[in-house]
Amino acid sequence: MSDNKIDYTVLKVGLLGDSMVGKTSICNAYMGLEFNQDQLSTIGIEKLDKKITLKNGKEIRLILWDTAGEERFRAAALKAVRSAQGVVLVFDVTKKETFENISDWMNQIKDNFKNPSVVLFGNKTDMEENKWQVQRDEIDEFVKKNNFTYYETSAKTKKGLDDGFTFLANDIYDKLNVNDNNNFHIDDDNEYETVNGCFGKKKRVKKKKKNAK
Repeated sequence: MSDNKIDYTVLKVGLLGDSMVGKTSICNAYMGLEFNQDQLSTIGIEKLDKKITLKNGKEIRLILWDTAGEERFRAAALKAVRSAQGVVLVFDVTKKETFENISDWMNQIKDNFKNPSVVLFGNKTDMEENKWQVQRDEIDEFVKKNNFTYYETSAKTKKGLDDGFTFLANDIYDKLNVNDNNNFHIDDDNEYETVNGCFGKKKRVKKKKKNAK
């Protein structure tokens, strides 16, 4: 990569999804707070931050914006997190409607964000599977169709949270450092290639090294 690599120290992530899918509980659990079964819905937006270490050993601050999922607060929440470089889309595996509405949230991302890194969280997977209204094969098909990275999560058990947020933070950092004002540039050493990203948009990623013969 070019020597002009920018040394980012703060990365911003917005959590989006319907009301009561567990966005606030996910944020609290990731921050190490105690799980609250009776967590109230967020009104407006809440901001939290946590220091994490990227795969390259760099320590950064990850800012999480927990947004309201209710329709009446949605416009304000989206406006507030528009500068986020990453998005976590959250649905509740025990409520089919929240999964079906992910497509609407994807449209909101297209309208309000500039090609962010995106991951999908299927939350409340600690619930007994006979209570799931969204089956794994449905999720797999949706993830494959939309080229998402997906994590089964539980705010109650913290399943998938560290892995999901760590992946997203690294993806944001990598993207920012091959990106010039949201327009990808080609490095002189031809180390990167263009591939399809979320929503059909192009992104630049490192080429896989071929095994030497």
